[in-house]
Amino acid sequence: MLDPISLATSAFAAIKSGVEIGKQLNDVSHHIVKFVKQMNVVEEEHKKKKSSWFTSSNEEALDTYFNLKKVHDMENQLRELFMWYGAPNAWDEFIAIRSDIRKKRQKEKERKARERAELVKIASYIGVGLLLVAVVVIFSFNYKMLTSK
Repeated sequence: MLDPISLATSAFAAIKSGVEIGKQLNDVSHHIVKFVKQMNVVEEEHKKKKSSWFTSSNEEALDTYFNLKKVHDMENQLRELFMWYGAPNAWDEFIAIRSDIRKKRQKEKERKARERAELVKIASYIGVGLLLVAVVVIFSFNYKMLTSK
């Protein structure tokens, strides 16, 4: 499988060459979707590497930084293509939609994390309750054994 930066670069090249030969932006929309998807993957990889406690070397950190920089440069070129060949305010609308989708995904991720934490809390309560019941049963059994003699 190819790495995200290679996929983003190939998608961007397809967008750029498509526009240069006279295609409309909506004709290359599948390449735009592919580019944005891979751009998000590169950004997420950079965030993970940057915040990792186990970053192995400066080389790896620089690699993710330059991949991110390259993707952002391509995004700026895509913005220019939108401005030159797209409808008025197309880029602003695109950014607003992308931002809305990111916010929804983040809320969904937070909701799932809350649900997971709630399940862990309930499981903990059940575990403690079962443990207490087991302790009571064991002590009552031992007490009956000791008093029956």
